[in-house]
Amino acid sequence: MKHFCDPTVYPDRHFDGWGMGGQNMCDVHLVLKRLVALRYDNLLQEGRHDWMHFLGTSKLEWAVLLTVIQRAVRKYVNPQFTISFDCASPFLATANGQVYFENVYEHDQKWSYRMAPSADDKKYATDTRKWSDGVVADGIYPRWEDSPLSNLFKMKDICIYKPGDLNKIGKEGKTSWDSFSYALLMGHNVWMHLTAVQEANRRFDAGTRPAMMQRQGGDYAKFEDIVEAIFAAPDRATAEAIIEQYDTYWMEIVGTRGFKGKKAKNARTQFKALFSFEEPEVDTEPSDSVQLDTTALDKLEQEQL
Repeated sequence: MKHFCDPTVYPDRHFDGWGMGGQNMCDVHLVLKRLVALRYDNLLQEGRHDWMHFLGTSKLEWAVLLTVIQRAVRKYVNPQFTISFDCASPFLATANGQVYFENVYEHDQKWSYRMAPSADDKKYATDTRKWSDGVVADGIYPRWEDSPLSNLFKMKDICIYKPGDLNKIGKEGKTSWDSFSYALLMGHNVWMHLTAVQEANRRFDAGTRPAMMQRQGGDYAKFEDIVEAIFAAPDRATAEAIIEQYDTYWMEIVGTRGFKGKKAKNARTQFKALFSFEEPEVDTEPSDSVQLDTTALDKLEQEQL
């Protein structure tokens, strides 16, 4: 589509940004090659091509990786350049019965949003304990990091249905959650996800490094130093040569779809690759009208295959 972004071809109606999907959103080798190509094709111009959006980017390490790239492009190419990304993970997690309880950024370890199956029991329908107190005291979570939303929850705010209560379709289901329970927990998950991205960038700037971005072997050049060299290069050929010089390093950086290099996986394994679980995943077979309908996931898997 880059023909339609060229101001020399469409001076008054060219596209003014880039959307990175497919392999372009999850293979750092390819991302850097694309950016170098766009730079030397004059398609990262200030005021004309200031935005690049990465679709479906959930892996926490990529939050810092894309920040490093954004800073280098701003320094050497376009000071207004901005990278954004989106994901459905906080919502998909809740639909699978999983709720974020802490975020992890240990040096030289895997960085992750940590989650586990949530409290879902009709015995909590009259429980007035604070959510964080109840789920830790009852061993549902080993620890709990509050969001501004979850800080207001009581156990009974999430586990709505008592034994014998009928749901919205007039049946007594297995779950104690109603539709608003899902909405509340999704809001908590969104907060946890956003603050994880912000904290990851702060820690990275302070010198903490995720294992995924540590180089193996004798060459200890840091990711940000390599990216700096690519965009500081005097010409396209030199920039591309630097990218190829670190080909084996790029292959070790796990993509946002949970693979290294070119090894793609389907939607369900992608979800499992993004998170750390304290407990086994819950059964996602719908038992109530507000439970997850897996038809859409199954259809997506078949389309990807």
